Amino acid sequence: MSIELVLIPVGIAVAHSVGSLIESHKNDRNTYKIQTVMKQQHLLQKALQQYGCEINEMNHQNYQTIVGDINIYFQQNDSGVFEAVFDKSVAKEDAVEFLDHLHSEYKYLIQQETYKRLLKQASEKGLELESEEIQQDRSIVLTFNVTN
Repeated sequence: MSIELVLIPVGIAVAHSVGSLIESHKNDRNTYKIQTVMKQQHLLQKALQQYGCEINEMNHQNYQTIVGDINIYFQQNDSGVFEAVFDKSVAKEDAVEFLDHLHSEYKYLIQQETYKRLLKQASEKGLELESEEIQQDRSIVLTFNVTN
């Protein structure tokens, strides 16, 4: 008997999110914010670093990053989801494109963490990895043999 799993990069909600809620920032009319699907601050930081951004942690829920000469702020809302705050001088299309690339990296990091946890837990539960295939879309197909 075997079990086959497909790990698709999590966050398919990007399409839902990136058509996102762009609204004027409440405290500053010179900015706007875009809600993301990102919740885990350590993965957001890592995704920003891998994207080549400089990160300044303002506090546990707020970050500032610099891309070229543009400052972008990330703030965690009451639902635990990060919102990106952009200056109005940044075109919304450019902001959405940047966040789309960042979401892709973030999803890949979630997939890596899930992959590592799955392999560890599978062996603890008596599953033996039979094969592993990485697809063009970076999804991973794992086939396990049930040994118990």
